[in-house]
Amino acid sequence: MIISLLSLNYEDLKKQLLPEDKIVLYSCNACVKACGIAGTEKMDKLAEMLISDGYNVIGTDLISIGCTANLIEKRRIDMQKKVMYDAATVVIPLICEDGFEGAEHVFKDKKLIPVAKTVGIGNFTADRGVVLTTPFESTGLALNADGYTISELADQLNLQKEFFDSACEEKQNNKSISLKVNGEIIQTDKGENLLTACLENGIDIPHLCSHNDLSDYGACRMCLVKIKGFRDLAPACCVEVQEGMDVCTVDEELNECRETILELVMASGQHNCLTCAKGIPSPMGACELQGLIRNFGIEESSYDQNIDKLPEDSSSPVIMHDPNKCILCGRCVRACEEIAGLSNIGFVNRGDKTAVVAGLNVEMNQSACAGCKVCIDVCPTGALTEKVLYFSGSEWTPSRKYVEL
Repeated sequence: MIISLLSLNYEDLKKQLLPEDKIVLYSCNACVKACGIAGTEKMDKLAEMLISDGYNVIGTDLISIGCTANLIEKRRIDMQKKVMYDAATVVIPLICEDGFEGAEHVFKDKKLIPVAKTVGIGNFTADRGVVLTTPFESTGLALNADGYTISELADQLNLQKEFFDSACEEKQNNKSISLKVNGEIIQTDKGENLLTACLENGIDIPHLCSHNDLSDYGACRMCLVKIKGFRDLAPACCVEVQEGMDVCTVDEELNECRETILELVMASGQHNCLTCAKGIPSPMGACELQGLIRNFGIEESSYDQNIDKLPEDSSSPVIMHDPNKCILCGRCVRACEEIAGLSNIGFVNRGDKTAVVAGLNVEMNQSACAGCKVCIDVCPTGALTEKVLYFSGSEWTPSRKYVEL
């Protein structure tokens, strides 16, 4: 993992902008997101701050991995993004320094403002978060067996500890919609969907197909809620909030629905697993399905188990695809289209034969996969995981290893 920190504060950023500028923000969704200075949430936060200060932000764009120049080039000419990028006079990439060099190549006709300083290579730890283990020589930092946390790096290198958060807090008190959830009044923004509004206010609603980086989908039905005036249960991820809405997110009936859904999912594939790469804590997320199963106290499914085992696809150098753990949530399909801009992943067949495949139903390495791993980051199960290989022998024969418990 490449470790980067924010290199300037909000006031310094504004000094580089003019009132007449047309600004586009784009964000990497990989290493810098894990470091806390990129991703959808940070990008949207910065956009809101600039707009509230009178600047003209004409668009935002999330890119799966910003240091891959060909992905940035594809976004620049993408039919849905081209008009936005052509109109921009300023582009602010939330990206590492290596990615910024690629951005300079792609946006030669634009003013680019760098916001990050890349300081070395590191990893994620469960107790200390992201740590720098191998600092670049230019930082002047000595090797440290324990590594440096983000906070320690900011202090030693005079960089920013957080992402403009202190400046942003002053601008977050303008929520325009009030609604009642489980008897409690909450505030949210106009146009927000109900699931996001609840999660932002600390009200948990179980969900699997929804993801804050992706479009609404409403496939898993885990987020069904009761809304006063609605005849049927409604998926919270697909309901836009309304002033005065009265919502119930948890009761006996809703819990029974969710338990039934989880048991059906468990029976549909090989989900009762003890070892899986998605069970390891990560800044990009762990197995959400197993988390829900544990939260609901489900030990086994009441339904007949599907014993048909589909072949795994290990052809990609970076991605392992196990269709037996897929729940058809559609996250990877939407992520490949909306974040990577490739539309390389899709559904085939119908009914109980429906499956997620790459390209024209070929192995991953025979498709247009860029290896950006955005599908891995959004997958809520172990269906898509980062491929870990060990090599042995004089011929460096690759083999896949499993964690032994």
